[in-house]
Amino acid sequence: MTVKVVAFDLETIADKAMLSLLPDVTANGTLKDPVKIAADVAAKKKKQVEEMGLNPLMNRICCIGWCDESGPYHIMLADETDAAEKALLETWWEVAAGYDHFTTFNGRSFDMRCLMLHGMALGVRASVAIDRGRYNRAGSNHTDLRLLLAGDDQFAKGKLDFFAKKFLGDQKTEGLDGALINDYWEMQLYDEIWKYCEHDCSLTYRLYLKAEAAGLLE
Repeated sequence: MTVKVVAFDLETIADKAMLSLLPDVTANGTLKDPVKIAADVAAKKKKQVEEMGLNPLMNRICCIGWCDESGPYHIMLADETDAAEKALLETWWEVAAGYDHFTTFNGRSFDMRCLMLHGMALGVRASVAIDRGRYNRAGSNHTDLRLLLAGDDQFAKGKLDFFAKKFLGDQKTEGLDGALINDYWEMQLYDEIWKYCEHDCSLTYRLYLKAEAAGLLE
């Protein structure tokens, strides 16, 4: 029996409905110049929003990408409403139902948390019970390559870019990372977002095949 494997990845932005829950920010008390004070406050607010985009409890999924043997694909958020994100999740779970094994990079601590928590908030039930346990083990339908390749070594190189360069001779999209997705979304650079997401999915899928060929998968 052929096992259908898919790599998937999410891109996320700040959920504007949650902005009111952010704590107020104040300028550095040593600043006296009003211009510098305003700039300091603005920089701190921007950092807050960036951190929201990377927090599964404070973000909104704007793109879901996946890659299998036929190539990468994606679906994008239509607009910043709950209805649109619900539709995005429902479409993803329709896609996911066609696969047997899932591979991610840091998916157990981020991507799966986003899918589960956002599904809970929006009333979307997963079509597949993707394993969210910490370790790759026999019988699991989910391989998190971050945990497989770096393990519990907190000092290990842990970025997808590092492993792509080391094992694939490739790299992530230059000049863009998850912290910048919110800025790209605000600038309506949607094509750049899905291309970035698809490329990450392709790298993850290729890393999985490399690990499988080397006998690293349990």
